[in-house]
Formats: sequence, C-alpha cells, structure tokens
Amino acid sequence: MSRCAYQVLWAAVLLGFAGLSGPALAQSGAAVLFDAGHLQTAGNADWVLDENTCDVAQRYPSPAQSGITASTPETYWSGAFSSFGVALAKKGFQLESLPPGVPVTYGDASNPQDLANYKVYVIPEPNVRFTTAEKTAIINFVRNGGGLFMISDHWNSDRNNDGWDSPEIFNDLMTGTSWGIHFQVSGETDNWFNDHPDSKFTKDTTSPIIYTGPYGAATAGKGLGLYGATSMTLSPAQNATVRGHVWMTNGTADTNSKVTFATSTDGQGRIAAIGDSSPSEDATNSCGHTTYEGWNVSTFDNALIHLNAVAWLASGGGGTTDTTAPSAPANLTATAASSSQLNLAWTASTDNVGVTDYSVYRSTNSTDFSLVASVTGTSHSDTGLAASTTYWYRVTANDAANNESGTSNTASATTSGATSAARVIINEILANEPGSTTAGEFVELVNVGGASIDLGGWTLSDGTSVRHTFAAGTTLAAGKAVVVFGGASAIPAGLTNAVAASTGSLGLANGGDSVTVKNAAGTAVDTYTYASSLAGTDGVSMNRSPDASATGTFALHTTLSSLTSSAGQRVNGSAF
Repeated sequence: MSRCAYQVLWAAVLLGFAGLSGPALAQSGAAVLFDAGHLQTAGNADWVLDENTCDVAQRYPSPAQSGITASTPETYWSGAFSSFGVALAKKGFQLESLPPGVPVTYGDASNPQDLANYKVYVIPEPNVRFTTAEKTAIINFVRNGGGLFMISDHWNSDRNNDGWDSPEIFNDLMTGTSWGIHFQVSGETDNWFNDHPDSKFTKDTTSPIIYTGPYGAATAGKGLGLYGATSMTLSPAQNATVRGHVWMTNGTADTNSKVTFATSTDGQGRIAAIGDSSPSEDATNSCGHTTYEGWNVSTFDNALIHLNAVAWLASGGGGTTDTTAPSAPANLTATAASSSQLNLAWTASTDNVGVTDYSVYRSTNSTDFSLVASVTGTSHSDTGLAASTTYWYRVTANDAANNESGTSNTASATTSGATSAARVIINEILANEPGSTTAGEFVELVNVGGASIDLGGWTLSDGTSVRHTFAAGTTLAAGKAVVVFGGASAIPAGLTNAVAASTGSLGLANGGDSVTVKNAAGTAVDTYTYASSLAGTDGVSMNRSPDASATGTFALHTTLSSLTSSAGQRVNGSAF
C-alpha cells in the first residue's frame, strides 16, 4: 500500500455502475503485460489485476476480459489494480499478468510470455530486485520499441523486508542505461511526502501525458493525488529526451528536480515513470490486503494521466525494422585453463540499438566451425574438451532483431595434458557485499588442475585471521568451484557448491585486504591482495581474467560480463 494506516482514507468514489450490461468491447489494441512476479502482494500490498489464489496472480484475469462492457465495474477483477486494468480493457487494450515464477525474457521464443509479445510492460511497485538477465531483457525490450511503465513508491516501501524498496529496485534496473531518470532514495531529499493535488504541470503544451493524449487533457488544479511518494531527479545530459510532466507543489515546472511524473526514450522504445502507486490503486483487494481508492477519485486526474501514458508508451517503435548488424567482436584470445577447459575473452561489439548476446564458434581443424555457445558477456569458458588438443575459435555478436555481425579474429589454444595435478586458485572475491549484509561477502575457489583434491583441514584467511576451515571429507573435483560465504543466509537458493564461513564472517575490507588459502599442512596454496579499486563498488566482485586461469589477473566482474558477480558459476553465469 502507498499510505500508512493512520492516513485519511480517500473520499467519495464515483462508481455509478449498474452491473454487466451492454455488448462486450472489441479487444484488438496493443497487448499490455502487468508484472505480478516480483512480490507485488508482499505484506499488505495488492498491486495486481486479479488473483484467484492468494498472492498468486494468474496470467489471464478472470472472469475473462472478453466479458467487459462499457458499464463493467472495476470489481469485475479482485486486485487493487483492477480499476487500471478494466479501464484499459474498455479502451481496447489486451491485458495479461506475468505470474510469479515466469521468467522475464526478451527474444526467447520458448517463453509464451516473452516481452516481445507485448507492446507495454507495466511494473507496479516491485518488492524484489530484477536479476541481471531480467534487466537485460527489459532494456532490450525498450530499445527495440517496447513501452515500460515504472510505478514506484516512497522510500522505505520495503514490503518484504529484504532491504530493498521500490525506488532502489528501479534505480538498480536502470544501472547501465541512459534514461536520465533517478528515483530519490534514503538520504536524498523529497523521498517520502504527501502532495494532493499534485498539479504543477509542464508548460510544454505538446506533452502527450498532460495536454495532447488521446483520452483528454488534464485539468488545471487537479493533477495527481500522492499519498506517500518519492520524487525523481532528471538528467538531460544523460538523455536529451527525458522530460518531466508533473512536479511537486513546491517544485518548479520544467526543471530537473522534484519531478513526480517523467518520460524518456531509448532506441525505438519509451519509458514512463511515477513516484507513487497511490494514483493507480483502488480499494478492491483480496486475501486480507489493505489498499485505498485512488484511481476513481474525481478530484484528481489520476486515471486520465495513467491512460494517456499507456497510450503514449504503446505508440513507440514507429514500425521501424532494425536491419543494422552489430560490429564484429575484436581481440579474441584463447587461453588454456586445464586439460579439459579453454578460456575465451574478447572486446565488446557496438550496435545502433544494443547487442543482446554473442555466438561462440569452435573448430578442430581451423577451417570448419560450429556453434558451441551463446553468451551475454565478453568471455566464455569452453569445457569438456580433450586433453592435449588444439581448438580454434571465432565469435559473432547478435542484436534483438536477429542481426548477426561479422566474425571476430580467429584465436586458438591447446589444452594441457590429462595427468596434470590438482591446483586450487582464488578465482573470485566479493568484498563489498550488496546492501549492508556482510553475510553476502564471498570467496570462490576453483580447482584448475586435472585431478580432484581433498580440502579437509584447509583454511581461508583474510589479512587478520583464519575465517574458515573446510570440514573433513570436503573434496573439490577438477574444473569445479566451491564458494565460502560470510554467512549461510546469503547463499543463493539452489547453489550447492557453497558453504558458510565456519567462524561466521569473512571480514573482507572494502578499502583493501588480502585473502589466503592454505592446505592442511599450513602451506599457502594461493594468496591475493586487492586494492579498494576492486572492492569499492557495491555488489560487484573481482574475478580472474581470464576466468579460472591460474595466471589471470583480477578485474571488476562488470568488465568481464553483464553480471555483477557469479558465485559458484563461471564469469558468464554458466555452470562449472
């Protein structure tokens, strides 16, 4: 919910509906997908169109949208975004929800709810961060003509108490983009306020949100009803198309601060953003949630502004087909990591819209190449290879329109002999954990040799003391990894090659520290001393480059792949 319990409930609601009468409306407009898979029903929230099972929104709201007529009330569906959804249905839009557990993808034909199947993606107040793969999908969706509607809320709107509120989650989503929008968060001004009516409009009378939208112009003095909102700061230097449409009452129209409704563009797509979910919610909900009426309050233009925004988002893309291929990857190198693994690295390609992934081709005779992997980063570890064998590689880049670049240079390397002994190296270190939970610190060890090894009695230390002693019977197979986390609570679900530090902490300093691995006899096996330049970015690890290479140097993970870290996995997120 967007308001605390002590706030005054919204005033009169003008429903005025007599029931389900009249013919069903034609549903031939743009497809709109409402995100319901990022804990939109955590706590008392209910930011979904409809849910037949508590806290689980189904793909198709029920009853079926085909039954909606001009007089259908918003109670036709049971979620607190039912008013929003029913109003869009009456305008001809086709609606679906993205249920929990369904991945956010773009360009994945195997996913029936891939973003490529929709024109607008609405994200109401998420309560859990998007994964790196999800962020990449959303950004590519926008750049290729999609419309994204980010509906945030005030600072500390952390419904599931995981340490991330919706403004922080959206800012995290926009990391690496150039949209020019920043939601105000903890420690920044105007991150939690009430403002109603919030009616300081832009003076630009061409605004499709306020003045020229298909559903009418906003009325002076009405604006938005904000109850517990955050504001936005805009950066035209980052994106010349970013613009504000509504400002706080104590703000100044057409400036870059105290913005409450903003838009931007990227590639062929469009972005809209608002700092409060109050205007788009209603009092309909289920499963004991607490919501308030916002959409239908006649004293505000909440519904009008949101409908105009969706219409504007849906008209992005311009029907232009992307026929420009990315540039060819450059500086491809291949390095032997073991008797069965070769590591590849290359320089990133560029594209007029955006590179989505890279295709890795391999040959055993330097002439005939076959596709062996598709990766999103600029490195790849090719495994399962024969010992003492030379392999040749080439790489191409792809965009979301399936344009493939020319090939990179050819690189080759020879795997080592199969009899190489075990060799354990420090491969990845995360010293500056996400947020402030030190349990998230980790050290990843990889056996780059050709035989398994018993780690029982081995120790892992920082510059101060021993932080972990491996239990008896712990073995590490050739080519495999094991990760030591600062605490068990931070070990990702499903990650089986990980343990918690036996002392309950790793104590890794953000300003620089050393990490040492010793065998059971107390002999140092590997050690690395890092500087603050590799530990100063929140949530970004340092990783060997090339990955899993005993001779590789350490670099920020974000320079090696699209991931910020990859505990227990290769640098590109694939399995060891």
